[in-house]
Amino acid sequence: MRNALFFLLWVNLFFVNAQQIQQPQQLRDSIKKYQFLDPNLAIKYGLEYIELRSEDPPDIEMTNMYGKVGEILYYMELHSSALEYFNKAIRLKDALKDLGPEDKKMRHSPWLVLNIGNIYFANKNFSKAKEKFLEAKKLFKTAFNPNSIQSKRGVNTANSNIGLVYGIQGDHDKQEELYQKVYESRVSLGFKNEILYSMSQLLLLKLKKNELLAADNQLQEINRFYSDHKESTEDLSTSVLTRNYGYTFFNLGAFYQAKKKYSKAIEYLEIARSILKEFPIEMNLLGSRLAECYFAIGKTELAEEIALHNLKFKNLSNREKTYNYKVLEKVYKQRQESKDLLRIKDSLILIASGTYNSKVLKNLNDLETQIILSDSARALNESKIRYNTYLYILIICSVILFFSLVTIRINYNYQKEKGMRLEMENANVLEELSQKNRELVSKANFIIQRNDYLKNLQKKIESKESEEELSQKSLSKELSRMISSEKSYEEFDNMFVNVYPDFYQKLNQISKLSQTDLRLASYIKMNHNNNEIANISGISLRTVESQRYRLTKKLNLDKNQDLNSFLLSI
Repeated sequence: MRNALFFLLWVNLFFVNAQQIQQPQQLRDSIKKYQFLDPNLAIKYGLEYIELRSEDPPDIEMTNMYGKVGEILYYMELHSSALEYFNKAIRLKDALKDLGPEDKKMRHSPWLVLNIGNIYFANKNFSKAKEKFLEAKKLFKTAFNPNSIQSKRGVNTANSNIGLVYGIQGDHDKQEELYQKVYESRVSLGFKNEILYSMSQLLLLKLKKNELLAADNQLQEINRFYSDHKESTEDLSTSVLTRNYGYTFFNLGAFYQAKKKYSKAIEYLEIARSILKEFPIEMNLLGSRLAECYFAIGKTELAEEIALHNLKFKNLSNREKTYNYKVLEKVYKQRQESKDLLRIKDSLILIASGTYNSKVLKNLNDLETQIILSDSARALNESKIRYNTYLYILIICSVILFFSLVTIRINYNYQKEKGMRLEMENANVLEELSQKNRELVSKANFIIQRNDYLKNLQKKIESKESEEELSQKSLSKELSRMISSEKSYEEFDNMFVNVYPDFYQKLNQISKLSQTDLRLASYIKMNHNNNEIANISGISLRTVESQRYRLTKKLNLDKNQDLNSFLLSI
């Protein structure tokens, strides 16, 4: 039983946690779904999301949500409230520390800057609006990869809005050039709803330029485009494609309304109303214009009905309220209904009192101040980071330099000590070599003296007449054997190899030499002349010359090459 209770508790906690994880995502999806279909509901979901995450540490998702709510409020033409949420988004982003690489590159969200520009445009501050559109365009290029779809779509939107400013300024050629550029870019990207929006902008521009035939051809092309793509569009009636298609006829109706061609305006506005019936904000915009057009052609009751219906919409913008109140004012004035007329006039005075506009301007100023403060804080922070970075680099370089100098000093002392040690070792080696040379010369002199003594003794014995002739001959033979004894020569050879270790090896690499050849070469290496070699070896001078000749041949020396010089160079 206890295990069952634990299991049920665990299952309950699991589903609660799963719901807590899924709920924010569901709210974001709902906001996206109802952004155009029911903006009031979308705002409700946005506020629920903010409330749900109020205890969480702020992150980029929360920042984006404030921006999204502000965007929907702007769409509803509630500019003052929109600016408040944009301001909150900026403040919140400034407070964030753990930003991703793309978010770090952005001073502000380019879409937020674009929407601020839209509010300036709606409030007829066109120079400021253009400034914001250009800033957004730059942000789209720098914050994202310029070749990315996200960057291109953002730049297209910014250019499209800049085109609106050119239109207000009367530069329709520049406006058309920009619209055409945006249209071609959108065609290459393939987003059909955006392509249709550009086609609608080009249509309206042709009408303004009084190119009626070109405008009619453009309208036919728009109809074909929508017809070709509506089958492949999910939820067609609530799609952005349908919304943009309805905008085409709305813009046509607004154009002819401005030209006071009310019947034609009503024709296009009614078409737009049938297309945009799922979009409440657009329906209110249409209703305001239809009410005015119907009044203009004398259908006052229908105009009153539409205007009153429009005023029931929740969170209707002051501009739309003004449109509808003015229609009702005209209706009641025509009917001479003083009570209703007075009520309508009071409403218009309240709207025109400037309270709303002042609030919008105040919020715009507050937002600009916040942006300036945000930029200043970011610049100060970046400056501080640069200063700290340079300081760290300076410290690291100083440490590296210090240790490099210490290392160089230690290495210098080590090399100096090593050099002194090598010098001492070389001196010892030279001293030892000198000692061995002296021993070698001493040994050679000993051999010479011994041989001289033995030769003199041999001569005396051979010249003395003695009765024991046989003994004398035996003694002479023994002395000859001692003179030619190899023992002394072996000692000499060993001492010579110690002094000149590679000499014999190098000679044998040239030619295979006998022991006699090597010994002769060693005597020459010691700079002995032929007479000295004859005395050391106990042989005649002629024999030494013969041995030299044979050695020269074996070493393959040229006729003009001296044997002594060759051996001394080895």
